[in-house]
Amino acid sequence: MRKPEPIFNICADHGEGPVWDPLKRQLYWVDIMVGKYYKADYPSGKIEEHSIGQELGVLALREKGGIVMGVRDGFGFYEEETKVFSLLEDSPEKNNGKVRFNDGAVDPAGRFFAGTMEWEGNEDIGTLYLLDTDHGHRVMEENIFITNGMGWSPDKKKYYMTDTFRNVIYVYDYDLSTGNISNRKNHITFDFNVYPDGMTIDSDGGFWVAIWGGAKIVRFDASGKKMEEITLPVLHPTSCCFGGDDMKTLFITTSQHPLSEAQRKEYPLAGRMFAMATNTRGMVEPRYRG
Repeated sequence: MRKPEPIFNICADHGEGPVWDPLKRQLYWVDIMVGKYYKADYPSGKIEEHSIGQELGVLALREKGGIVMGVRDGFGFYEEETKVFSLLEDSPEKNNGKVRFNDGAVDPAGRFFAGTMEWEGNEDIGTLYLLDTDHGHRVMEENIFITNGMGWSPDKKKYYMTDTFRNVIYVYDYDLSTGNISNRKNHITFDFNVYPDGMTIDSDGGFWVAIWGGAKIVRFDASGKKMEEITLPVLHPTSCCFGGDDMKTLFITTSQHPLSEAQRKEYPLAGRMFAMATNTRGMVEPRYRG
């Protein structure tokens, strides 16, 4: 039986958004509420820590070097060499204290999709944005409770996005040439008390979905049929991605942010990164081309 194992000596408050860099064999993930991210050399375990100065929901690698981010105040860029973060001047949520960016991904054409949520997800005021390669942004979807795990089908014809508090993963038709999405439908629906969080899509089009509060990753095939459950020794897995030399290692982020003192004692590995060998190959996330 495959079993996720904790790796690296880092315990994040609210770990999220893992991204694998196959060129440098490095793993990135964010610690949302404390506004920092970690970069780990794999498998040596050497770790760098970078602070952004505000809540950091999601990051992705840029083709030209550096990192694109969705933060509390909008979109921005970070240069590791200078440790300088620069917010886009016309960031969409610059003056909106009601929301923060939460999750995102780079599309097959190198555009950055990222979305917002009300701080606790209590109102459906989240918005999905597309940051184009010319740094302009577009609204793609509105009235979302928690914009969460997203990705594209291997044939690049479908886009998927999770709304955690609507207990659903949506599927859209996707236009590679424009980035436009349309014809939203429910692809995977969950029970009212099951909360899909971040996810990754493998090279077969299957879904690996972290279940917030469920202590597990649930795997579905491309059609949305449930295939298996992978249990974890933590209550709140948050997201996952594939990496490693063969793209068959599943990396899983977790959170200790909402836990009580008693729960932290019950789940001492909460906040750790986990890794698990699989027989499935993931897809490399494209780099942002802006």
